[in-house]
Amino acid sequence: MADFKSGQRAHLDEWVAPDIGDELGFLRAGKILEWMDVVGVLAATRHCRRPVVTASVDGMELRDPIKIGEGVTMTAEVAYTSSRSIGVCVSMTHGLPAAGTAREMLAGYMTFVALDETGKPGPVPQLHPETAEQIARFDEGRLRREFRTKLENGELLPRPIGGGSAENTLLIREFLKLLPPFRLPWERAEKPRQRHLSYVHKIEPIRSSRLNFHGTLYGGTLMRWIETSANLSARAWLGGEPVRLAGLHGLSFIRPVSRHVFVHIRSVVAHSTADSMTVLVNVHAEDPLSDGQQETLRAFLTYAPAREGLRVAPLQCAGDEERALFEEVEHRLALHRSLAPAAA
Repeated sequence: MADFKSGQRAHLDEWVAPDIGDELGFLRAGKILEWMDVVGVLAATRHCRRPVVTASVDGMELRDPIKIGEGVTMTAEVAYTSSRSIGVCVSMTHGLPAAGTAREMLAGYMTFVALDETGKPGPVPQLHPETAEQIARFDEGRLRREFRTKLENGELLPRPIGGGSAENTLLIREFLKLLPPFRLPWERAEKPRQRHLSYVHKIEPIRSSRLNFHGTLYGGTLMRWIETSANLSARAWLGGEPVRLAGLHGLSFIRPVSRHVFVHIRSVVAHSTADSMTVLVNVHAEDPLSDGQQETLRAFLTYAPAREGLRVAPLQCAGDEERALFEEVEHRLALHRSLAPAAA
């Protein structure tokens, strides 16, 4: 039996079986996020020949729901390297078995960190782009890297959203992604408020069967969990109506999750328009033998009603902090719209 030779790209080919579909006959979005992590990790690991961990997911867009019975092909390719990180572009096509029906319905960008023998960030083989497309993607990754350096040195100021250059727009998007965490008012000891209609708090124990090669929680599993929670929040806001994931506008892995802890996944609708709602998800890890919880992940997921023509109720913000969060999501969505033509 012949061996397969691994290429620089990672491909995943799946069929959407009923057991990974929802009640409307569409692929569950959490499974898509899990598959993204699988092919992204594989592409990054092939490139550097070292173990990697997921650092962030940025700007994922899912254009249409995927039906049970369709074929899915997901591709991940290294687009950028710094001394210790790898940027990976992920795309996906799906369609019926008949030839010529596949459509590209997902695009996303992920960042991974390579680990050395001690488990700390290690060196990465440098990518040398050749084609015009490869150079453009590499330049985008370089801008992301320059932004982080400026932010750490206190050199970066937010810039106007409208009328800026492509470079400025990218820097704004990265700035927004790294804003301080938002703490839910009803989770605080001081000035507690009534819980939001869309508030969901799930708890998952981290067992050995859920760990990756490094002995920490598999990132794809955590991404699937947060989508489940965010989906419930969006449905609650829509009065129980089914929803579909439309995009992911910033996901940051802040620290890994170790075994024998409990993961708290809290989600709430933070923004709404007439045809969409964006859910903030915060993940904290708790060791019940010690005191307190540590934030491990933060993400913004945008949903649309699955039933055509259904309108989304407006969100009324209570307090300056919730209004600030609402405005942050406004900026994220505006930036995504401004970047969409260039990506297409």
